[in-house]
Amino acid sequence: YPCNNKTWTADKLQSYGGDITWKANHSYKNNVCTVCGDKKIVVDGVDRVYGASRYDTAFQSADTLKKQMGVEKFSCAIVTSGDNFADALAGSYLAYVKNAPILLTDNDNIGDVMAYIQKNVEKGATVYALGGKAVVTDKLLDLEKKGYDVKRLAGKSRFETNLEILKECGSVAGKDVLVCTGFNFADSLSASAAKRPILLVDDKLTSEQKAYLKQQSGCKYCIVGGTGAVTSSVEKSLKSYGSVSRLAGSNRFETSVMVAKKFFSDPTTAVLAYGYNFPDGLCAGPLAATINAPLILTATGDEAQAAAYAKEEGIKDGMVLGGPTLIGDKAVKKIFSMSSGDKIQ
Repeated sequence: YPCNNKTWTADKLQSYGGDITWKANHSYKNNVCTVCGDKKIVVDGVDRVYGASRYDTAFQSADTLKKQMGVEKFSCAIVTSGDNFADALAGSYLAYVKNAPILLTDNDNIGDVMAYIQKNVEKGATVYALGGKAVVTDKLLDLEKKGYDVKRLAGKSRFETNLEILKECGSVAGKDVLVCTGFNFADSLSASAAKRPILLVDDKLTSEQKAYLKQQSGCKYCIVGGTGAVTSSVEKSLKSYGSVSRLAGSNRFETSVMVAKKFFSDPTTAVLAYGYNFPDGLCAGPLAATINAPLILTATGDEAQAAAYAKEEGIKDGMVLGGPTLIGDKAVKKIFSMSSGDKIQ
């Protein structure tokens, strides 16, 4: 039988990335089963993914993503600002839908970004610019002379840009939509690996957001963060469009674990990102999503929540976004229950 056959028996089942699938007859292409959609998890051990800057880390993350996907070149790419978190994290679902890396720019490095794209992205592919011309320069349009289609998704605010990104992803009707504050990165960073649309909000829903949500039917809205992040007013408004729940821990680390427990069943690996700043973690979502891994916020001295979660789930393999200055080797080894002599690649 194919792996999505409905007449399974217990001895012929196994779990892949939280999904129960048939043990035999998977047909993998680029580490994805063409029958059931299962993605192979090929992480073995603990690896660091980092560069000399947030922009170099984005390149390293993209290289790692390409390796995990098993492709020579990407069929799409996303470029956005490395100086702010909103557009990049709002774009994490687009990256998942398009199997694309997120590349960061400060406009001074746009030449390096374009060079990376020409080397690692197929000709004819769409390159998305998230945000206005001030954050992603129009110089990116030079790629059109090289055979790429450059498409800008931007609005007058981070909230309107978020909506343009969601519209590009296609209808979100019937899906879980993760609702996060647009003014702090922590909750949306945790949400960025969950393979679900992210809606960034202010203290109240905007008229544009209400119009958009009215067009989406059957959504389940999951607020990430407490009322200090996403207000009760927003929660009340969301109930007009679908069911609403909230995940809120006592701090960002506990909330991160709550997101992992909610959206990842029986994970075998995890991705760690620094919990007190966003640069290294901005590109972590697409990478974590590809390997079916939750993105856990942590930091040296604040690794208790991550360590407890990894122990509970039996997770001993994973990746760390960023160098040892912010998430030290001792913290990483504690989280993944590694011995002092174990090596972090």
